[in-house]
Amino acid sequence: MEFLQTCLDGLLFGSAYSLLALSFSLLFGVMKRVNLAFGSSLLLSAVFALWVDSILSVGIIGIFLVMLGSSAIINIYVEKICFYPHRGNYGAIVSMISSFAIWMQLDDLSSFLLPDRTASFPSFLPDSFFIIDLFIRIDQLFLFFIAVLMTGVFFYVLYKTNYGLLLRGVSFDGELARKLGVNSSRISSFAFAFSGVFGAIAAFLILSTESQVTPFFGFWCTLKGLVAMMLGGIGSLPGAIIGGLFLGLIESNVINYLGAEYRDICTYLILLFILVVKPGGIMGSAILRDERAASERI
Repeated sequence: MEFLQTCLDGLLFGSAYSLLALSFSLLFGVMKRVNLAFGSSLLLSAVFALWVDSILSVGIIGIFLVMLGSSAIINIYVEKICFYPHRGNYGAIVSMISSFAIWMQLDDLSSFLLPDRTASFPSFLPDSFFIIDLFIRIDQLFLFFIAVLMTGVFFYVLYKTNYGLLLRGVSFDGELARKLGVNSSRISSFAFAFSGVFGAIAAFLILSTESQVTPFFGFWCTLKGLVAMMLGGIGSLPGAIIGGLFLGLIESNVINYLGAEYRDICTYLILLFILVVKPGGIMGSAILRDERAASERI
């Protein structure tokens, strides 16, 4: 029963990792860009929302809405500064380095708005209940259901809407898409804003579960999102979901059986093992085969 409880806790919290990994996969897997400032944008949006709440008392719903809007705006800013000007052959490298500089800038802004270094974050659904002998926190269960819902929205937008079609077209051949009249700049901004909204939802749910925000939250989001994406498969959207849940399972079991101090080192060892055995992650090989087959058909 203890093992089941540990796995349940890992799956519930791993759903937040899945949302972070999906946000990274949208930019890295679809747009072929690595945004190192992503976690810092989530931290700044959270701190800014708390600052607005301290002045206007907007409440938890207001904090949530401010986080969504500010995260979208911040990520569009990152895209315009770091990624839009660098679209040549070496654009991916230059833009990644630029995003590192913006990472530092966003962290400094967050520190300015968070002088006490740690701030309380409002919680919701704090109650818990038992199913047989399994202890379930309602806020973590809610996080899991929201992650499932938002994953469905993510796939619908990407594969069932015109924006999703244009986004995938720009990713596959940006030059051809521009010749066909596609506004690649607008599509890129939409992708960054969309990933920012997804990340803000995950950040809000995580912070509400933890009931506090610290200056390390941005780096933590970047690290967990990248690790979950690499575990599941770089560029694979289903892999991002699997990677997030798998990361949650790993961490919960390591903490329970070995201790919290071994969590990160065991996670990185398992990541290294998976990347050695299956380069590209759990679903990475499948996505590479699909892309190769698509190119051959074209």
